[in-house]
Amino acid sequence: MDGSFLQRLKIAVHTALPLPSESILILAGLALYLATCIFTRHALTWAWALVPGLCLAIALESWEIWDHYGPEGLAKASLGELAAILGRHARDVLILNLAPLAVFLSAHAIERLTHD
Repeated sequence: MDGSFLQRLKIAVHTALPLPSESILILAGLALYLATCIFTRHALTWAWALVPGLCLAIALESWEIWDHYGPEGLAKASLGELAAILGRHARDVLILNLAPLAVFLSAHAIERLTHD
């Protein structure tokens, strides 16, 4: 088969969910956040529920950088190219984690309003 496992996985997800990449990242982040809260039996205001999404996003983006560039490609990249590469992938980490963060902050705000 052509492509790495990661590329085949991304193609399979895009085939199953014909949505833009950003939408899939948002859905994945929310699903992981909610699953963490459900499986650990904590409220949406539990800050540690944000950690698995952050770890998964960093791991996947690191894997993707390694998959695309390898050790030689990153070593040969200029400082500007390296900043662009890291910036593109940092954007995906933020997209995956912003929606769960918004739910977390909203849940905190609602909790504070209902307890005062």
